[in-house]
Amino acid sequence: MGFVVDKVSEDSFYENLLLGLSKVLEKNPCISNLSLKRLSGVRQIEIRSWEHNNGIILPEDLRAFYFSTNGFSYTYDFSYDYSTGDQRLIRQGKIEVNPLEELVRTYGYETKNLAQVEQIGKKYKLTLSRDSKVFELCTVDDHAKVVLVYTTSYSIPSIWLYTASMSFSFLAEDFTIYFRMCIAHLGIPCWQYIVSKDGLPEWTKEMFLLIAPGVLSEDRNLIEVPKFNLDDVNKIDVNIFTSNSSVNERSAALQGVQQNKVKEKKVKGAPKRHVSAKPGKKVGM
Repeated sequence: MGFVVDKVSEDSFYENLLLGLSKVLEKNPCISNLSLKRLSGVRQIEIRSWEHNNGIILPEDLRAFYFSTNGFSYTYDFSYDYSTGDQRLIRQGKIEVNPLEELVRTYGYETKNLAQVEQIGKKYKLTLSRDSKVFELCTVDDHAKVVLVYTTSYSIPSIWLYTASMSFSFLAEDFTIYFRMCIAHLGIPCWQYIVSKDGLPEWTKEMFLLIAPGVLSEDRNLIEVPKFNLDDVNKIDVNIFTSNSSVNERSAALQGVQQNKVKEKKVKGAPKRHVSAKPGKKVGM
């Protein structure tokens, strides 16, 4: 996923970055006041200066992101009934990434002698040391934030949910995957809690049912699977979680299968020849 603006308009850049999310949200009667904050990118010298001051190197995708736009802010209002005018009934969906100057270190977590990531079944357990560094990418709510975690100053960082209980829950291997997850979950507030042991708030589950049914997978047991016609809802293209090269490979493979099927049909429709097993004899039709 490329973030750098190169010979494309600003509108095209944001449209490609959001993968058509605005068009999906605009169709929903419960959603209004869509807002995108346009931000200029930072200079390479500013990125290098930030890296020098914090003693780490930003991953290539996040570096390219900040080079194109200094942070990100896309919001919308959700309400069951806007006619009441009650602001307490409005929830704000958002996709946000802190500007580079607000990508600040987070403290307060427990440290041990050795930093590591352990896989226990389908879960990941994070242990940090004094050499580890954690930076705040964005705030989820008053009790949690999304953070960029370096187990050591020289390690490749990953994305985690950090809660007030000082626990870490794994979100994504890199920034690109995390940003695509934000879009796939339509920026529904607190969707990041999907990976925590506490699970999603009830009102977040209700929003998923209303504007993004089918996004939550059944095996999480987060909500009762609603009965609806899949053809009547907006679907999230699973290809957004894959690279363009893998998509092209699958497309080429599919075309090859279709061509083989056509050839098989032609062979089946052709007259059969009876070939004698003994050499020297003529073949008859």
